[in-house]
Amino acid sequence: MVFSIFNTIQNQYINNKFAGQSEWLRPDSRGRFSYDFMSTPDTQIEEVDLSGTLINHNGLENLVNQNKLQTLSLPGCPEVDDWFLARLHVFGESLLELDLSHCSRITVGGLTALQNLRKLKRLDISGLPQLQNPGLVWILLEEILPHCRVTGAEYEQGLIQPDSQEQTEDHHEASTHTGLRHL
Repeated sequence: MVFSIFNTIQNQYINNKFAGQSEWLRPDSRGRFSYDFMSTPDTQIEEVDLSGTLINHNGLENLVNQNKLQTLSLPGCPEVDDWFLARLHVFGESLLELDLSHCSRITVGGLTALQNLRKLKRLDISGLPQLQNPGLVWILLEEILPHCRVTGAEYEQGLIQPDSQEQTEDHHEASTHTGLRHL
């Protein structure tokens, strides 16, 4: 199974760190991997960095047997979406860190699927353009992942402040009265 991970996305600069190893497995200058690790096929992957790759929910199938996966980094992956996040439940007992920063297709609905990642300690949701109210998302994630430190969204971010709410109501009232005068 480990071989298929590299075979599937070999040319996309995937970085891996295997359980019990301190060194990352990285491609050479031509984007090729050494397959020396194949001499121990039972070796489990502990960390995967797929930054900027075209991984999607179908490609994630290559990792589902990695039951010791602790860190998954996906910053800037254009194909990571809500379906992808829904499939992450298979790492519910192992995943500790997840970086979803700058994945443009993720919505609030997809983030709710992360509730199955019971051991998650760190989640990065910075730069997600589909999130209209990052402060409310932060509150939601704090509720469904109480032991997780969420970065990339602050409580106040996107929430309506009391002063601005009064201004909005005043503006709405003024525009309603103006509209009536024009009738």
